Amino acid sequence: MHLFMKLTWRTLMAASLVAMMCLPEERAAQDLDYSIDALIDREAADIDPEDIALLISLRRDPLDINRAGRTELEQLPWITPALAGAIVAWRERHGPFGNVGELAQVPGFTPVLVSRISPFVRAGYERAGDERARDDRSLETTGRLRLARYRTDRPDAPGNGILGVQADIGLGNRFKLGGRGERRDRGGETRWRSGYVEFGGSATSRRLILGFFEMDFGQGLIWRSHSIRPSTASLSASVKRRIRGLRPVRTTYASGARRGMAMRIDRRGFSLTGIFSRTDSGKWEPGGRLGWSRNSGLVGISVLQSEGSLRVGADLDYLYGGTNLFGEMAIDGEGYQTVQGGMVWSMEGVEGGLTFHHQPDARLIEKSERTWQSLLVRWRPDRRTTLQLSIEPRLTYLELYQRSTIRFRRRMGRGVIASGVWRREKDERLVTGLSPLDTWQGQVAWRVPARVQWRARYERRGRYGLKPEHDLRLYMRYRSRDRFSLTAQWEYTLSGFSAPEDTLAGFSGPESSASLFRSNHRERWVILLYGPIVPGVSTLVRYTRTRQTRYDQLKIPLVETRWVLQLNARWR
Repeated sequence: MHLFMKLTWRTLMAASLVAMMCLPEERAAQDLDYSIDALIDREAADIDPEDIALLISLRRDPLDINRAGRTELEQLPWITPALAGAIVAWRERHGPFGNVGELAQVPGFTPVLVSRISPFVRAGYERAGDERARDDRSLETTGRLRLARYRTDRPDAPGNGILGVQADIGLGNRFKLGGRGERRDRGGETRWRSGYVEFGGSATSRRLILGFFEMDFGQGLIWRSHSIRPSTASLSASVKRRIRGLRPVRTTYASGARRGMAMRIDRRGFSLTGIFSRTDSGKWEPGGRLGWSRNSGLVGISVLQSEGSLRVGADLDYLYGGTNLFGEMAIDGEGYQTVQGGMVWSMEGVEGGLTFHHQPDARLIEKSERTWQSLLVRWRPDRRTTLQLSIEPRLTYLELYQRSTIRFRRRMGRGVIASGVWRREKDERLVTGLSPLDTWQGQVAWRVPARVQWRARYERRGRYGLKPEHDLRLYMRYRSRDRFSLTAQWEYTLSGFSAPEDTLAGFSGPESSASLFRSNHRERWVILLYGPIVPGVSTLVRYTRTRQTRYDQLKIPLVETRWVLQLNARWR
């Protein structure tokens, strides 16, 4: 019977691959793989989009725990600055790790924590004399390939989609190349999204990248990503910091992607990074960074010539016991200064973070945030209970915005986890004043060990005197012993505030409460199948159906369906 089920599953997957050639796709690399889906399911907190982009990058290019520095290790899920420092200290005392499982020997690590981060790390260099150790001159070929077809059907855009392909190929430890392209069904347009050639790689002291690359250092004031705001809902630490590193573009949501040439040289604690990149307008931007690092600290000086202005910055990161101090100061050629910094601390059962940003001469035309702060405190009275408080005020030339959040999480018996969230968002605008937006959320998750997980969540959002919005979500996931998984999710939203300009992607905010019809609703089904076909090859099938009825448009139902068929291959 077991053999029959296995043959049936592989037959269905083969049929799915054949069907892939008949369906269009869009942004294949945006779809999360199973490991990231499973990781996000374990978190009660909201997930920041930049966190997801980082997880995708780590999943496709796992971090080498035998070479990564402390600030790089902090980007791993659940790894605090203290745990990252413990990895480096253990490595210096006992030598390189033979495999990822040996992380359990590091003080502060448990087998559960090692299992959680294992999809995002590797032990690239084994101990000397180990038969598995790889020579730098090895010509062993490694690679990853992803093909996907995606179809979106809507009344206004039937059959809209793209065929996507993404590949990364390595030759030994010295040479890699990769790229990502897509072909649109509408008009037959073919577009090359990104590509790179890398010499050296992260495992060597010299590294050269030609093509598309990402560069994040300091707090993002010079080498900025989509946002320079830390996220209090971060997976990797209490308060999110920038990713410190240079890497080729392998993700769809490339944070601060550049195209051109980048080179990095590491020598005895010093690192020199230089870039020569081209903007969309055709102008070339030279720049670089000189950094000095030790286990307890990191200092860097950055220079960038951008849009005719010279920008200079200095960044600092220092770890003392359970306290991590970090910050950056930047100034451009026109005299505009920006300071950003903060600290993360951890004590017995209590951890937290504080960040600040100050730009006294922010340009009004850029709608820059002059000042903002983030305060987070997380308290664990016991191993099963977590309480979290965060306050995030920010000030611009137009408004003062403040968001306060309280989270509660409790592990009950028999695999049951209960959590709750209260959030208040308040805008104080010069034009009009609105009452605070309050959000209440309750969630119950039940996990049958290693096989089935159930989750139910209810959320209510509303302002005083206005009709609220209700959101209900039911979730189920089954995973077999051979890593086949089936996931189903149902969402229902009853909106008390909608407007004619709303789209199917979501509902507008409370500002559109002037609508005469306030009973719109949306229903969504998501079904995901994932499983291996043969060793090194897996496939994913995702189906999404969204139905939205808007009474402010004469009860016209809008229906959107999406099909994603994806093939993933990996070889060594």
